[in-house]
Amino acid sequence: AKKYDKSFATNLEQNKDYWINILNIDREIAKPRKDIAKWSEVKQTYSYMFDENSEKIDFVFPEQFTKEQIKLVLSNYPNYFNEGDDQQTWFNRIKDLAEKIGWAREVKDFKKNPGAFPGHCGDVSTIVRVALTGRTQTPNLYDICMLLGKEKIGKRINHVLKQI
Repeated sequence: AKKYDKSFATNLEQNKDYWINILNIDREIAKPRKDIAKWSEVKQTYSYMFDENSEKIDFVFPEQFTKEQIKLVLSNYPNYFNEGDDQQTWFNRIKDLAEKIGWAREVKDFKKNPGAFPGHCGDVSTIVRVALTGRTQTPNLYDICMLLGKEKIGKRINHVLKQI
C-alpha cells in the first residue's frame, strides 16, 4: 500500500486495530470466507466500513419491499441494537423487531404462510445490511454492526431515511 496507494497506507496505519477487526470478520470459523484474493481488493471491498465513504453508498434495497416497509424497519432498528449483545442476543432482537412490525419472527413461519407476512427476520437483516453497507451480501452483519457501533449506525440509518 505504501508504494501504490499512500492514502490507503495511511488509513491502514492510523486505523490498524480497526482494520485488524474488519479483516478478522468470519476468519475464525470452520469455513472462513475467501472474498479477498489480493490486497488491491481490500480498500474497495471494505469501503463501507468508513464514514467518509458511507455518504457515497448507492442504496439498492430488494425490490419486494416498499419504501414504507424499509422505513419501518430502519426507523426501529436503532432501538433494538445494543453494543453489549452477543450474536445470538443480537439476532433475537432482530426477530423481536420483525415480530413487532408484523413480519414473521422465524423464516419457517414465513415459508409456511408467505401471504400472512410482508417479510421475515432475515429480510429485516437484509434491509439493515443494505442501509449500513449498500450491499446485500457482506461478511457477518453482527460483526459489522459491532464494529460500526450505535452512533455510526444511527447516522447511517438517518442518512438513508432522508434518501428514500
